[in-house]
Amino acid sequence: MRTDEDGKPCPATLGEYRKYCAALGGESCPAVKFLDEKIKEQGEDELVLASDLQMRMLLFPMMVTPR
Repeated sequence: MRTDEDGKPCPATLGEYRKYCAALGGESCPAVKFLDEKIKEQGEDELVLASDLQMRMLLFPMMVTPR
């Protein structure tokens, strides 16, 4: 199981990050669209190599950006 910097469970795949972003920001948020493009290229089961902190820093601003 993948863990974050505090040792807590966190998403491990692109698909898992997409589910979290869709739940928090909605299906039309830019983070979900970004992840959909990555999933098209690499598949939803692709393991994320970046740390969870890096992923949050990338995705969270996209979830709060006005549409």
